Amino acid sequence: MYPIYLISNTSPNDKAVIHLPMLGTSWLTPAIDFSRYDGIILTSKNGAEAMERIDAAWKTLPVICVGSATKKTAAAYGADVIETGNGYGDAIYDLIRERYAHLRWLYARPKVVASDFAERLRKAGTAIDEAVVYETVCNAEAPQPELPEEAVLIFTSPSALRCFEQRYRLLPTHTLVVIGTTTQKAADGHRVHVAPEPTVDACVTLAKQLAKDQP
Repeated sequence: MYPIYLISNTSPNDKAVIHLPMLGTSWLTPAIDFSRYDGIILTSKNGAEAMERIDAAWKTLPVICVGSATKKTAAAYGADVIETGNGYGDAIYDLIRERYAHLRWLYARPKVVASDFAERLRKAGTAIDEAVVYETVCNAEAPQPELPEEAVLIFTSPSALRCFEQRYRLLPTHTLVVIGTTTQKAADGHRVHVAPEPTVDACVTLAKQLAKDQP
């Protein structure tokens, strides 16, 4: 069985998976007047943590989360999560256009985003502001173990792939598993396997299936 490595800022729940903590987070603290908004949009667990660091008042507003992992973190902080998408920005666009287009929204976002749903919502007439509340950075202090030529590598974001390639070279013998289509696009030129759901657990399950029949 080939070894499995997870390149993510989230540690795996499965002890059979080796975590490579190549990502870090830079927390930002923009001034936000929550009285201007009817709700908050979160597209990651880091978004929820960033809001908690800025002002606990964010929890007075209803929240739409991109997926189940983000919902779990937001709810743990005490937020009222009214909708949860399927893990992709397009789902948030559809939810708001169908049910909440008349409300004023704050998108608490990373510095680099993978979806243009906020811009599309504005063009469609929905009031939505964006606040950059954190930035994903490469962790220069992460250990750099020697990787076998035949390993299964899990990437959970384009940033994870970028930080990995700053320190390693992807080999044709590596098997790549990615969390979704945006990360797939970032891996242009490499053959990848896309997880059936955009979650770390789904990535790990797929990686184990790909690795189990290997010598």
